[in-house]
Amino acid sequence: MKKQALKGVVVAALLVSSHLLVSSHLWAEPLTDLQARLASLRNDRTTRIKVEVEVRHKGTAPLHLNGIKKRGKAIVAYGPTGVKMIEQRWFGSSNRFSAWRKIKVETEIPLLDDVEAVDLIDPARSLELLLSDATLSSDETVQWQGRPARYLVIRPGLLAADRQDGRAAGESGPGPLTLEVGIWLDETGVPLAMERSMELRFALLNVTEHQAFTYQQVDGRLLVDEARETFSGTALAVLRGRDAKKMKVTVLR
Repeated sequence: MKKQALKGVVVAALLVSSHLLVSSHLWAEPLTDLQARLASLRNDRTTRIKVEVEVRHKGTAPLHLNGIKKRGKAIVAYGPTGVKMIEQRWFGSSNRFSAWRKIKVETEIPLLDDVEAVDLIDPARSLELLLSDATLSSDETVQWQGRPARYLVIRPGLLAADRQDGRAAGESGPGPLTLEVGIWLDETGVPLAMERSMELRFALLNVTEHQAFTYQQVDGRLLVDEARETFSGTALAVLRGRDAKKMKVTVLR
């Protein structure tokens, strides 16, 4: 009788173990599939894009308010070796200052740099880096702009180390760094959109960054269609600032 009972326990344990292994494999599979799909969507061809940029800044401090809104356009030439050229210019701006002396606004600040340009032209590679050593938090079937989609929430490898939540050894409670990424895929596994949120919290400093990208396919290549970024921070409970940037991409070639 005892032998039969022991046998039953062993069988049950094997079944549970097998189920966990299968579940773990299925849980990891979406990321493996996505990485393989991204490899086929890389952009290694000569490409020219036009990027329309809008930048906004709003800041507050004791006895002082300031606000800036600027627009510009950039032409980016890209090849197999990377960014070849960026022609850019600002063509409109508005400024608002109060209480403190007005500060000259430098309109020569670049609309976008080489790293941003590559992210717009070849986002498949950027997504592959983001997925490296990442873990899957959830996998759902949803609607995206009225069409069926698959929504993956991942935890980037940056937080997958021993101190996953950024806490020092022995500390309890939430860590200072929170980072989450959501990716929408179409029925064939091609990325439709991606959002990334980061929050850094300390006693006297709180920083939040949010990025949202929608994608387009051009001749089998993945490019960004529109990108939005917001960055806000609070220091010493009285100094506050918010920056927003919107980039609209048109493929020229």
